[in-house]
Amino acid sequence: MNLKKTWTAAALVALLAGSSLAAVRADSILNKVLVGGAGVLAVKAIATPLNGFINSLMLSNGVANHDKTKVVPILTVGSSTYIGAAQVTGPAYAIAQTQAVGEFAGGWNNNVWQVRAIVPINNLNVVAGGFKRVYGVGVDAVINAKL
Repeated sequence: MNLKKTWTAAALVALLAGSSLAAVRADSILNKVLVGGAGVLAVKAIATPLNGFINSLMLSNGVANHDKTKVVPILTVGSSTYIGAAQVTGPAYAIAQTQAVGEFAGGWNNNVWQVRAIVPINNLNVVAGGFKRVYGVGVDAVINAKL
């Protein structure tokens, strides 16, 4: 139902604007939503084996984790939107609440310093549903995929 309303609204905006620019912008937004959704699904699909690999890597380097771990998507919020993955660690009850990691970026001191705050959060839908920080959880690893 919501998808039908979204498509209807996008078509109406393009029609009323009377320009191909409006259609390109609607297509760009839709592409971002689809790519973001696909990225979240991809992270969820490889989360368990990737988590095991990271735990083995930590163990073989003498820095094994003693708490519960899992891999979750990173949602970057700001002027651009990105998707990635992170391994989080902490008590089992807190890890169960953690659905993603929110990344908030900004510049400080006339952009001499770039700040990237990485915060475990309880919700994947940061735009519509809002989210809360999950306390007691840390980020062990940030995972990047070669495209």
